[in-house]
Amino acid sequence: MSDSPSDAETIRRLERRLRRSEAAREEAEEILERRSRELLQVNDQLMARESELRQRLDRETQYLLRAQRTARIASFHRDRGRRFSTSPEFHRLLGLDPGTRPDEQALLRQIHPLDRERVRRQEAEFYASAAPGVDHGYEFRILRHGETRWMRWNICREDDADGRFKSLFGTVQDITEQRASDRRARALALIADRRVRQLVRLSRELQASRQAVEEAFYAKADFLAAMSHDIRTPLNGLLGMIDLLSLGELNPAQAERLGVAREAAHQLQRHIEEIVDMAHADDGAPGISLQEVELRRYFDGLLQFWRYGHERIGRRLSLELAASAPERLVTDPTRLRQLMDAFIERLGEGSAPIRLIVATEDASLRIDIVSAMDGRVLKERRDRRRALLERWAASIEAIVAPCMVAGVTGFTLRLPLRHEVPDAPREAVPGGAPVPATPLPDRLFGEQARPRLLVVDDIETNRVVLCQMLEVMGCDSDIACDGREAVDKALSEHFDGVLMDILMPRMSGLEAVAELRRHPSLAALPIVAITAHTNREELGELTRQGFSAAMAKPVDRQRLAAILLEQLSGEPGPDADRPPAPSDALEAASSPPAVTETPASAPAVDEAHFQAIFTSLPPARRKMLLQAAVDDIERLVAEVVAAHRLGEREPLQRAAHSLKGVAGNVGAFPLMATVNALRHAEPERAGGLLAVLEQQSADAIVRARELFESLPT
Repeated sequence: MSDSPSDAETIRRLERRLRRSEAAREEAEEILERRSRELLQVNDQLMARESELRQRLDRETQYLLRAQRTARIASFHRDRGRRFSTSPEFHRLLGLDPGTRPDEQALLRQIHPLDRERVRRQEAEFYASAAPGVDHGYEFRILRHGETRWMRWNICREDDADGRFKSLFGTVQDITEQRASDRRARALALIADRRVRQLVRLSRELQASRQAVEEAFYAKADFLAAMSHDIRTPLNGLLGMIDLLSLGELNPAQAERLGVAREAAHQLQRHIEEIVDMAHADDGAPGISLQEVELRRYFDGLLQFWRYGHERIGRRLSLELAASAPERLVTDPTRLRQLMDAFIERLGEGSAPIRLIVATEDASLRIDIVSAMDGRVLKERRDRRRALLERWAASIEAIVAPCMVAGVTGFTLRLPLRHEVPDAPREAVPGGAPVPATPLPDRLFGEQARPRLLVVDDIETNRVVLCQMLEVMGCDSDIACDGREAVDKALSEHFDGVLMDILMPRMSGLEAVAELRRHPSLAALPIVAITAHTNREELGELTRQGFSAAMAKPVDRQRLAAILLEQLSGEPGPDADRPPAPSDALEAASSPPAVTETPASAPAVDEAHFQAIFTSLPPARRKMLLQAAVDDIERLVAEVVAAHRLGEREPLQRAAHSLKGVAGNVGAFPLMATVNALRHAEPERAGGLLAVLEQQSADAIVRARELFESLPT
């Protein structure tokens, strides 16, 4: 049987399909095999990645657990109807045994009995009404192995779509140490607040004390000024009459005794002037007046004073003036006299002779005040008297030491040999008038030209003395007992000049001179103020208030003669170099001090003064005082600089005055001197002083801190 053509075609078509199917199967198998290999490779990669992620997760989990342990924090989670799941640190923080399930009962057992009821209420409120998605904080105590610990719980709640509780998660942290630190911080804050209140109270007390001290200082100054006025009235009569007695005929013994009386009265006058000057000085420092002193005459006067005034000591006193001693010495005779009087008085406590040995040694004048040893030992005095003697010696650059000669006891003074008076051709005195270098004659005016002067004073003694002096000088005089009477007489009679007291009843001298100056005919009348007030500023103010000149009581006849010669005749006097007019002398006497040159070696803070102030305080208060002083210096210097830049004179003076007091308290004497100069400086000079002031204040602060560190504990 033969196949038909159609069957053959069908067979061929089927064969082609079979071949295509085989090829497709082979291709599918190849693709499947390739995909299988790819899937296997990807599976291997996924497994490796899973392992890496698992390791990383384990590592991060360890980091987190260590961080929780370090921070003393544990985490927890709970789904509705399930148990708590916690981090490993949870059991350790709450003191649960490792195998204990952290259910509600276990947690309640760990809570402190005093907090359990409160925790139950807070738990019920949390499940009933706590807002979802918000952290809720709770703090309460637990008992961990018998130890009370404070825990802070931060819990967040999640609700389902129906608003019912779904789950919670949160953290618990041990805050025991934190609470203790907070308590300590609060305690320290309370202590600091109490200390601040104490400091404020102490500051107010200090301010009140400072005000009381200032009031006492001014009261003392006013008292001394008043006493000076009262003492000068009889002293004026005493000196005036002694001066007038010396003009008469006296035998040698009378002249000698009168000279001793005059010297004693003048010495008393100098002491009174010094007391008043020191009372009005801000720092209480004694001033000096360098003069040329004739040594032989000076020491003869000293011996004469002691022989007449203190016979028991004076008869044992002798002078040995060596040939090497100079004829003249430039020094302050008052300061030197005070030192020698004090040492002679000390040696006078014994009974042995006292010798004054004066000689030149090593470019200085050596003065030995010695006495033979008689069994007495001069004990060193540590009192205010000794401190005052040291200040006197320092003011004239004298070196004082015990006498180092065998068999004697006493003191040695060494003074620098000056030959010229620095910047002072003649003595500048508080009296407001120059002392003539060449003594003026007793009679100044001839009989044909006797000037007529009005003497105005409410004290009869003063009127008598002045009238007697005017009579000697060749003047006629009339008297008035107060300013009102003086004005009436000056308007009704002719006078060539007026000598007027200041403090008088009915009308003072200031009121009287103002009344007289209002009349054109008396505008140029010479009116000289004669006052018991010796403060330089007060004397200077008198010339600015209408007086032609001013001088202080007791009245010195030579000074009065110089003023009258200047005011009445316009002549400068017999000196070759014309002395300044009385008003000029007053202006110089009352002018502010210049900047004191401080030696380069001078310390910014005096160590002895600083230690004396701080060692007397308890150690706890020293640092407080130092810081207060430093703060005050820095603040006041800034105020001074700011006031100068703004051109405000009054704030500058106020700050400078306070700064001077602070500097003096801690012993910053160079700074204090610069402040004093700044207070009186003209505006154009103040700028240069400010740079010095700022540098000295910085140096003083540094030095004060160095000295503070060296204080004994």
